[in-house]
Amino acid sequence: MIKIEQVEGRGLAVVATESLDPGLFGLKIFTEKALVVFPPIGTKKDQSGPVPKFLDPCPQLFVDWHAYLQESRAIKDRVLKLYNEMDCPHAKALRSYLHHHRKKAENMEIDANGQDSELTPSGRYILNNIEEFIKFTMVIRFNSVELQPAAQDGNGPGANHGHGLFEIACRMNHSCKPNCVWFTTQDGKSKEVRAISTIGKGEELTVDYSGNALDATPARRDDILQTKGFLCNCERCGAGHDDTRQFRCITHPSSGCSGVHFLNQPTYADTPHLLDCTSCGAGATEDYLYEVMKKEIALVREINEVDAIAEIDGLEAVSDRIQRLCPPHEYHSLAEKCYLLQGELHSVLGEYKLSAEAYAKALDCRISILGANYLSQATAFTCEKMGDALKHVNIEEAEEAYRRTVRVLELMRGGAHTDPYAKCAMEKLLTVQNTRTRRSSDNLPQEECLRGIADAPDGPPITDFPCQLCGKPSMVPAAITKSNRSYCCNFHERMHRHAVTEEQPPVF
Repeated sequence: MIKIEQVEGRGLAVVATESLDPGLFGLKIFTEKALVVFPPIGTKKDQSGPVPKFLDPCPQLFVDWHAYLQESRAIKDRVLKLYNEMDCPHAKALRSYLHHHRKKAENMEIDANGQDSELTPSGRYILNNIEEFIKFTMVIRFNSVELQPAAQDGNGPGANHGHGLFEIACRMNHSCKPNCVWFTTQDGKSKEVRAISTIGKGEELTVDYSGNALDATPARRDDILQTKGFLCNCERCGAGHDDTRQFRCITHPSSGCSGVHFLNQPTYADTPHLLDCTSCGAGATEDYLYEVMKKEIALVREINEVDAIAEIDGLEAVSDRIQRLCPPHEYHSLAEKCYLLQGELHSVLGEYKLSAEAYAKALDCRISILGANYLSQATAFTCEKMGDALKHVNIEEAEEAYRRTVRVLELMRGGAHTDPYAKCAMEKLLTVQNTRTRRSSDNLPQEECLRGIADAPDGPPITDFPCQLCGKPSMVPAAITKSNRSYCCNFHERMHRHAVTEEQPPVF
C-alpha cells in the first residue's frame, strides 16, 4: 500500500501506492518493528556503564550510543543511512564541542598504565570516531520516537521502553493535521500506523510529531524546529492565520457582531497582528491588539501557575482560581485548557453536571478549531471523561458519550480485543448498557443535561440499522436477525449479548 520516494521540498517520504480509506472501522497500513530499541537510562536493560564526563549534560545519549555499538555492522549501517546531510547548527555545535574535548584529552597526563587519567575507554572511542558519533546523534535527535504503549488497564500510558528507530515509520513526515496516527504496540518494540482520513494514490502519509494540535502556531513550529530541525509549513502552519487564536470582533460590544479576528503570527520572531473580522470586515486597532495579547499572556501565566500548584497540592487547592479562568474566546486554544481544568475540578468536587458541561465545551472548542473530521486520542479521552461525569447525571447521554469514544478509539487504534484504551472505553460502555437493561428507567439518573450529544458533528453515522453496541452501521439489518438486534461485527455482538443477557462474560 505504500512506498518510500523523494518528494520535492520534503525529502524522502512515505506515499500511498493506492487509495486508502479508513471507513468506519479504521485501516491498519503497516506495523514495523524497531531497527534498534534504546532503553531508558538506569533501567535493567541499560548496560552502558559510567558516562564519560564530557557527556554529563546528556547521559541518555551515551546509553543510546552503547546500545548502537552492540549491534552488528549491518544494523549500524542501516541506522546511519537515516542520516540526512544538511547544514545543521546542532551538528556544528556538537563537532566543535567534541574537538575541544579531544584536544583537551590529548594534553592530559598519562597515568602509570599508559591510559588517560580522566577518560574512560568508551569516551576515548567517541573522541576517536567523532564523525560517526555526530551522525548517530543527529539520527537519534531527529528520527527516534518514543516507545510507550498504553497501560494494560487502559487508564493511561504504560511502561516506558525508551525510544527506537524505524526505517519506514521514521520516513513519514510531520503535519499538524495528519492523515495517519501511529502508536506503540503492547510489546514496546513496534509502531503501528493507521489511516485516520482518506489518502489518495500518490499522496504522502503524515503523522503529528508533537501531539500538541491545539497549541498556537508559533509554539507548534518552535517545538518542531527545536526537536526535529525544520520549520513546519503544513496546511495549518502556512494558512496565513492561526486557527487556534481568535478573538471577538472589535465591534462586538456595540454591534453584537459574531465574527472573529484571527491572529497572524507565523513564528515568535514575527510581530503579531489581527486580521479583519470574518463577518463584518472591521479592522482591529493597535490598542485592541495590545489588549487581547495582554489578556492572552496573563491567562497563559495563570494556567501555568495553577497547573504547578495543582500538581503538588491537588486541584482543590486552586479551586477558586480554576473556576475564574476565562478564555479570550470560546474557540481559542486556551479555552480548551480552561475547560479541561474546570471539568476535572468539578469531577473531583462531585459536581458532575458542571463537569460534563465543561468537557462538552472543551470538545466543542477542539471541533471548531480542528474540524469534525479530525480524529485524535485527546478528543476521544475528553469524550470519555465527559461520559464518566454524565453517568452520574444522565445515563442515556453517558452511553452516547462512551459510544463516541469507542468508535473513535477503535478506528484509530483497532478493536477492544487488542487495544487497552479501546477496551477500557468499551467496558465503561457495556457497564452503562448493562445498567440500563437491568434497572427501571425511574431508578436511573435522568437529569436534564447535555441533550443532543448524538447529533454532534462527530456523532454516530446515519444508518437505518445501527449497531446495538457502538452505533455504527450493522452487518445485517435487525429486521431479519433472530435476535431482532443488529451489530457492526461479531466481536461487538459477543460483547453486547453479555450486557443484555445472563451469559458468562466474554474474554477480550
